[in-house]
Amino acid sequence: MDTFILRGGTVVSSEGRVRADVLVEATRISAVLAPGASVPTDARTIDVTGKYLLPGGIDTHTHLEHRVASGATRTADDFFSGTIAAACGGTTTIVDFVRAPAGVAIDDAFHARRAAAEASCVVDFGFHPIVPATAGEDDTFDRLTRLTREHGAASWKFFMAYPGSMVSDDVLIRGFRAARDCGALPMVHAENGHMIADAVKRLTDAGRTAEHEHLHAHPADAEVEAVQRAITLAEHVDTPLFIVHVSAAEAARVVRARRDAGADVRAETCPQYLTTAYEDYADAGARAAGYICSPPIREQANRDDLWAAVSNGTIDTIGTDHAAFALHTTDPAMPQKDIGNGVFSATPNGVPGVEERLMVMYSAGVGTGRISLERFVELTATAPARTFGLLPRKGAIVAGADADIVIWDPEAERILSAKTHHSLADYSVYEGMAVRGVPVAVYARGELIAVEGEPTEAAVRGRGTYLARTLPLH
Repeated sequence: MDTFILRGGTVVSSEGRVRADVLVEATRISAVLAPGASVPTDARTIDVTGKYLLPGGIDTHTHLEHRVASGATRTADDFFSGTIAAACGGTTTIVDFVRAPAGVAIDDAFHARRAAAEASCVVDFGFHPIVPATAGEDDTFDRLTRLTREHGAASWKFFMAYPGSMVSDDVLIRGFRAARDCGALPMVHAENGHMIADAVKRLTDAGRTAEHEHLHAHPADAEVEAVQRAITLAEHVDTPLFIVHVSAAEAARVVRARRDAGADVRAETCPQYLTTAYEDYADAGARAAGYICSPPIREQANRDDLWAAVSNGTIDTIGTDHAAFALHTTDPAMPQKDIGNGVFSATPNGVPGVEERLMVMYSAGVGTGRISLERFVELTATAPARTFGLLPRKGAIVAGADADIVIWDPEAERILSAKTHHSLADYSVYEGMAVRGVPVAVYARGELIAVEGEPTEAAVRGRGTYLARTLPLH
């Protein structure tokens, strides 16, 4: 087992920064020491002078090897390519999702997906089970309870949008109560699916099917209504609530108002909502398919207001919702964005971004003064760990934690491009973006898995381990 000391760097936490040396023994952080402190004689010294030492990034919203609900296709990224991309960008832990196909029990789907991930993931991982729309008709909640108690699948996702996936208010109430009783955190995709279906029909009837029309099928009001309703139902049941990928500034303001009034609600947004805008794809023709995700990437003015929610603490975490479809199909058995063929409602939803997340947020957030370095760490590592039951193992550079450490060069520059990212998507919504501040070395449980944005020989299939999670909710 390797023992090494990282000397000369600045350790950054969500609460501050300090010049310190970090001793790693085997897979764990053994000590955070005063600069120059004595260490075991067998410890290798690694000079990180002038660099930040950040806790490994945690992305609690990815969709790898994700098959769309219709079964017609699957994302370009599998567990291996997606976690290679994560590692190269400084993310050392992901939490993905489990969807049960029709006729398959949620626990059976969970065990099958866990086995697939264990065979391929490069970084550590966990899962959020997705509650099916039919959950109230069978024993799904009993099975979810067992998954939480026996396997640490301690966060359940409920869709309030999408035909076939959208749950009723009755299922939300029953599911929120079941989650509360076994210590799981309910998560919601908060858009009113009926409003969206109506908007899709009206647009289609008017012949407005081009890719950029996706925005108009997902009005901010549909998100605001669903956020309000989900918080109200969670308060009725007396459970905490987590709202994924908040895209509308108005929805973020609802979260703030309800939290200030006493609601136990937390929220996530994504880099694409903060650094791209409708104006980037409104006139892009077929290339606009690359920006289709739900909720949608909204207008420039909304983006600026959403940054305020990130800065003032309304937004708790930054995930990616990484669902990497390529623009162009190369395997007829696995069609990609172009399956939509000019019809936004037939185009697979999702954008890539698991590799770019830390660099985009650092450059656009810390680099512009919108957020502090400490807030950056809170959003991308510590708060995700705290919220989803990964502390103290993950999310901070402290003695006893896994040695998930990112050596960050605040002065290094890089141009983001699909030509150099490791996702199998053939495009990037951040194409050509110049970032300042990049990961130059990434350690996961003490192993060096990426250097200068490229994987090392240690980044092998199956090195990632499953993370059972326990949430101190009540």
